Amino acid sequence: MTPLPAAQVVIQTILRRTNLLMAGKRVSIVGDVPGLASRLRAMGAHPGTALAEADLVIGDDVDRAALRPGAILATTRPGDGERMRDGVLAQGRLFVVDLTC
Repeated sequence: MTPLPAAQVVIQTILRRTNLLMAGKRVSIVGDVPGLASRLRAMGAHPGTALAEADLVIGDDVDRAALRPGAILATTRPGDGERMRDGVLAQGRLFVVDLTC
């Protein structure tokens, strides 16, 4: 199992690969990434949201069926899917960001 990268690396990777603005996003964090929630709050996001309501989910051990349609999953285990752009896959109703690169 690959551990999630440090908080700043996670945020920079998500922003670079998606062109996403964090302000107002509902975020669910699965696992322990010290400092991630506070950095997201500083960017205007709302960490601590339930999986089913989150716009963005960060973590590896996530039940993908529990996520809402159109959600973005940032993980070190992206799996297979249709390549949308470098490091971003479409998997049915989800968008998956690969945090390993």
